Amino acid sequence: MFPSVSKLMGLSATLVLMFSMTGCLTMGGAGKQAIKSTATPQPTEVPVYFVTDRAALPGSKKFYGSDRDEISFGITQVGIPPGHEMGRHEGPSLLKFEWSPNEHKHIKVLGVQNLAQDAFADKLARAVEASPDGKLMIFVHGYNVDFREGSRVLAQFAKDLKFRGPVVLFSWPSRGSLTGYAVDSTNAEWAATDFIRLLDAMLNRIPAKDIYVVAHSMGNRVLARGMTALAEVRSQADLAKFREMVMIAPDIDADVFRNNLAPRLARTGIHITLYASSNDRALMASKAFNGYPRAGDAGKGLVIVDGVETIDASAASAGLLGHSYFAEDRRIMEDIFSLLKTGERADERFALGAVEKDGQRYWTFRK
Repeated sequence: MFPSVSKLMGLSATLVLMFSMTGCLTMGGAGKQAIKSTATPQPTEVPVYFVTDRAALPGSKKFYGSDRDEISFGITQVGIPPGHEMGRHEGPSLLKFEWSPNEHKHIKVLGVQNLAQDAFADKLARAVEASPDGKLMIFVHGYNVDFREGSRVLAQFAKDLKFRGPVVLFSWPSRGSLTGYAVDSTNAEWAATDFIRLLDAMLNRIPAKDIYVVAHSMGNRVLARGMTALAEVRSQADLAKFREMVMIAPDIDADVFRNNLAPRLARTGIHITLYASSNDRALMASKAFNGYPRAGDAGKGLVIVDGVETIDASAASAGLLGHSYFAEDRRIMEDIFSLLKTGERADERFALGAVEKDGQRYWTFRK
């Protein structure tokens, strides 16, 4: 059932007043340097493989919209500008009279190649086989993110992490609008079935040694629903290929996660890391709208459950929203880099210090 119009407008007003932004996250992808001239530095091109259940927009530079549709496949080429800095999301600035992205200054979608499912699987399989470690990352974006922004976000994330393998974006039909929270909530739940199909296909057709699944904000609803459903039809031996689940600022009801989802996810045997913050203003707005704390909140309500390593990232810096800290704070980026590269658990990662609370353990970043 949808929330009332007055409640939805209240959330929209809260969001608009709290933050002036265009996406759920702004952030900092691996790629191949496109060398066209020895004199002028060229952007680094990052291929982002995508699976989306958005409706296509033929002839539009947006490529895919916010309506639901059947699954589509392809590769987006994203340019990372010369001189890019870790955690910086270079984009046009109205203060500099910049109206559209310039590939030499900004992170820019350069083009999209649509592929049939079999051609997509073949290209992705060859990319995994050509990678040094046989690794693959799947990323699920959050609320208020359109197709192009999701592609830019993942390209920057992979570049900043120096991830040595192909990356796959699962782009569900977010409205890409501040006022679209209620519809995004519904569409995130709807998209879980297609996400299960993606995960199942990765196991069946892609020869990856290790698969890492990362989700941000509302995208964690897609991840949690999809992975728990997959676990009902796949053995733990099948699921072992999924090395890590990284849940960043999850916009999920904290009690639902603590009492229902977390125990089911833990039974998969996949390592799970959850990053939370008490300074996440986007989740504060979500809590006000939904009436209950979110799993990505820290403070007194920090979610600590067996089978999940919870990292309190409240000390991170992340702009006005405090929601994209995982891609804006170097300590967070380095911790995720260490997690994906070495598989070290929280007790083994140098940047983290353990905290005991009521007989349970969580971790914070050392000062």
